[in-house]
Amino acid sequence: MAQNVQNIASSIKSKVAVIIDRQNMLAQTIEAERAESARLREKVKELTEEVKRLKTDNEYLTVMRAAAVTPQQAEQSRAMLAGLVREIDRCIAELKAC
Repeated sequence: MAQNVQNIASSIKSKVAVIIDRQNMLAQTIEAERAESARLREKVKELTEEVKRLKTDNEYLTVMRAAAVTPQQAEQSRAMLAGLVREIDRCIAELKAC
């Protein structure tokens, strides 16, 4: 009977050791998951800020695209600038002649 009690006690000790090992392993896993969760929260925060910035850029570019000149307006602007350059050249030539 004493031998039977010792066998039961030994079996209980080995099972408790297995349970303690598993508990320690789970505690380590939980800590690693917490660290990963914190890292992912930070990444989500960064990506949220980037999405906000990109949305602002997109709105700006959409407005700029809507305000873009037509090909006819661009040609008129080029012609006007060419005329102004010719007039400036003429004025420079007159100044040099003096």
